[in-house]
Amino acid sequence: MPAETILQILENGKWHSLKDITKTTCITPFKVKTITKFLAKYNFVKLDEAEQKVKLDPPTSRFFKKIRQLETEENR
Repeated sequence: MPAETILQILENGKWHSLKDITKTTCITPFKVKTITKFLAKYNFVKLDEAEQKVKLDPPTSRFFKKIRQLETEENR
């Protein structure tokens, strides 16, 4: 699923250019832009349209870290 793929890339909490996401995922530039705009609309990510870059919103980042932690504990 393209949105999940993009979110996985953004999990490190750093800014990523839309161009790099397109290259990494092989998702079309139009889809990357559409998905990131959707995620920004619902505050999952911060989207800098002028610079064409995106990163996870801090609360979303904390949520993903907690989920990963719980998954790790569950798999022990």
